[in-house]
Amino acid sequence: MAAFEPERADVVIAGCGIAGGMLACRLSEAGLKTIVLEKRPRIGIPIRCAEAAGSREELASFLPIDEHWIAADIDGVRVESPGGTVLERKIPGLAVVLKRDVFDQTLADRAASFGADIRTHAEVIGLRTEGEFVAGVSVLDHRSKATYAIRSSITVGAEGIESTTGRLAGLRRHLKHKDIHTCFQYLMQRASFSTSVIELFPGTRVAPGGYAWVFPKGGGYANVGLGIHPGMAGGATAKEYLDRFVAERYPGARIAAAIAGGTSGIKPLKTMAGNGILLVGEAAGQNNPFSGGGIMNALEGASEASAVLERCFETGDFSHAALKRYDEQWKKRNGRAIAKYAALRAFFMTLDDADMDVILSVLDTLHPDRLAPHAEYPELFKRAFQSTPALLWKARKLLW
Repeated sequence: MAAFEPERADVVIAGCGIAGGMLACRLSEAGLKTIVLEKRPRIGIPIRCAEAAGSREELASFLPIDEHWIAADIDGVRVESPGGTVLERKIPGLAVVLKRDVFDQTLADRAASFGADIRTHAEVIGLRTEGEFVAGVSVLDHRSKATYAIRSSITVGAEGIESTTGRLAGLRRHLKHKDIHTCFQYLMQRASFSTSVIELFPGTRVAPGGYAWVFPKGGGYANVGLGIHPGMAGGATAKEYLDRFVAERYPGARIAAAIAGGTSGIKPLKTMAGNGILLVGEAAGQNNPFSGGGIMNALEGASEASAVLERCFETGDFSHAALKRYDEQWKKRNGRAIAKYAALRAFFMTLDDADMDVILSVLDTLHPDRLAPHAEYPELFKRAFQSTPALLWKARKLLW
């Protein structure tokens, strides 16, 4: 299609991960002409995720549960400090581990069933503007190498950590070195892997600035990975740290697959919307900057964005003034927590292994209900800090 004759849509969404797929489901079901552009050849591939999500109940509030995209049910957590202090809690219904490739494709298929146009090999390379409004996108088709244009009332950036649309619209900047954790993960097979307990391993030797994880996927498989802060890793890569962790902990385990990626640890964006454009998911900084998790936040962000966008189509107003309701709702519900987690991340990177041993020892004294999925983890850490004057002194400027 010639550049002077753009396609038309109500909404164009860049990225078909969880946030983009969920938003496409909601908007297409509401009758809006929705085009979703995914630059990769396949939805959900490659997986760049440890795949742990919320509880079944939480997921069911967004879409019907399908056993095909659940790999394992999680009913407990085990955390081992550098000095060997172990915190274990059984928490029935804590979470599930997803099959992200199947889950993402399910969202795309669901959106398509409502009429959404899902396109792979399609990368947004520019924004179209009309006056002060974003009015669509320029697209590169990676198969034909042709470019084309789409005119839309609303453009949505949902491309994750890279978010080309967010940068082009001036809603977010290039991430700084200090904002990024690099991650590496193996899908491993070993008979002794737990079937229902997630395991976490903080420590500067294991994963400087981050932590290692073991998330069961059933059938003797588990996601075994870690994230590190490159500035604290002494020049070593996340893969090198993971290889050492695996060799020490799981010798003889079979590696079935490997993935690399990264996660951001930024504070909430000043705004996630502009005239004719908004961001969702990690593109909008909606992931947890402390844990790196973002699945449930992406679903929630997409749901809140869809409600605001449907209202915009009713009124015909796509200005930032109309879209800022999305900002306000998100920040009221989650913004303060994300800011706390960003501060907690900064503090966590100042801890040495002895500090982590102390924190785990204090947390181990808490009643299991205090460690349930609804717990305010910055408050739990605050309790640990208050028990030790040295930790309290370290944390005073970051967390209060």
